[in-house]
Amino acid sequence: MRHSVARAIVTTSLAALLLVACSDDSDDAGGAGSTAPGATLAPGETVPPTIAPTTTFIVDCALMPRVGDISAAVGVPLGDGQVTGSGTCQYLGLNDQSKSVTLSAFIDPVDQAAFTDLQASLGAPTPYTDPALPGAQVGVDSTLFITANGTVYTVLTNVTGGALSEQVPLSAAVLAKWLTP
Repeated sequence: MRHSVARAIVTTSLAALLLVACSDDSDDAGGAGSTAPGATLAPGETVPPTIAPTTTFIVDCALMPRVGDISAAVGVPLGDGQVTGSGTCQYLGLNDQSKSVTLSAFIDPVDQAAFTDLQASLGAPTPYTDPALPGAQVGVDSTLFITANGTVYTVLTNVTGGALSEQVPLSAAVLAKWLTP
């Protein structure tokens, strides 16, 4: 008996919630106050062409260098890359998963701006002097990055157990392989 009453209350509550959530509560008769579901616009404001978030979406790490090339560059056997974020893949050590190489390819301008803002908030980057990587810079967090072909490429290597700043040459080796056709 108790379960029947509780079930009836829950069912009624959910039905009422669904009706309220799906109703058109706009002040105008046609419901034309918005051209996008759930959007709230000021008078005279228009909806941008897309309200979907922009991002450098990747399904897998095919955009990155081959795992064998990355392993050869850093001297550590690595497992297959895993997508960990927007345009980003992380490769963990096969024998020691505390070792990692993280690569990003930011194609979308919003992702590029977010990365640039992050680096600026951490501090001024330092130019990396390697003829194979003209224009490359090292962020305060030891991320090596370069803008080429309309893309921001980044590499952060952590495979030796030493300071990340000491591993920038390994990141440079990965980045050079990545950018060389």
